[in-house]
Amino acid sequence: METNVYRDVVGFQCLDHIEHQTNDLYLTRCGIQKCPPNYTWGPKLRPQYHMHFILDGSGYFEIDHQIHHLKKGQIFLIPPNTQARYYADSQTPWTYAFISFLGNKSAQYMEQAGFGSSPYIRDCNSDPEEYADVIRKMLKTHQLTITNELCRVSLLFSLFSMLTASSHSADSQYPQKHHDYLPETYFEHALQYIHFNYNKNIHIQDIADYIGITRSYLFYIFNKKLQMSPQKYLLNYRIEQAKNLLASTDIFIKDIAHNVGYEDSLV
Repeated sequence: METNVYRDVVGFQCLDHIEHQTNDLYLTRCGIQKCPPNYTWGPKLRPQYHMHFILDGSGYFEIDHQIHHLKKGQIFLIPPNTQARYYADSQTPWTYAFISFLGNKSAQYMEQAGFGSSPYIRDCNSDPEEYADVIRKMLKTHQLTITNELCRVSLLFSLFSMLTASSHSADSQYPQKHHDYLPETYFEHALQYIHFNYNKNIHIQDIADYIGITRSYLFYIFNKKLQMSPQKYLLNYRIEQAKNLLASTDIFIKDIAHNVGYEDSLV
């Protein structure tokens, strides 16, 4: 029987039976494995999501009756209860890091991370060792303590943050065609930014950049909610704050202008 050349793995399946700090996403297994030539897993089913980050070499991934040749810098995912098989190349066998996980929001996070449909393959779009470093930290949390569970959750969400960011950065059309939250969420975030920063020399592009949307989408949201542009809202808000200062203080006009974000009192 073939054995692994190297295998560093820890299983957290025992945690399936305890109360999790979050049910949105939690780790069940992780590891780093250097495979000998032709080393094979499957075909079989797993009850969890299982994701591999190829750190070196190459191999083959079989899913939905199709075989894909994969190499360093690629990621492949096996959804729960999906039959799959993968095996190392005979000449350049792969080394990979992997995680298994579950959670109520796993499917949502998978889609946002670039795994929307079969064959569930994408590029790392960065050095795969960056993902491996996070998994190495997970491997150190094998002791069953609340502290380590919180650490595992934090590391898992950090890993998905990296996946989502790298997926969006590789998609030049992402900011124009997709938004992660409802318009009301961006609207409230924009209002909060204006209310905290109206006394500074801010511009509409600053607001859009801060909340992570395009300038045109920001205009769309304000027109939909208030029937005015964000520039008009900012102007009106500054005027209201200036009126309040005029009514309640004895400071000079030029100082009031400065306090509401204008360097020139004649603006």
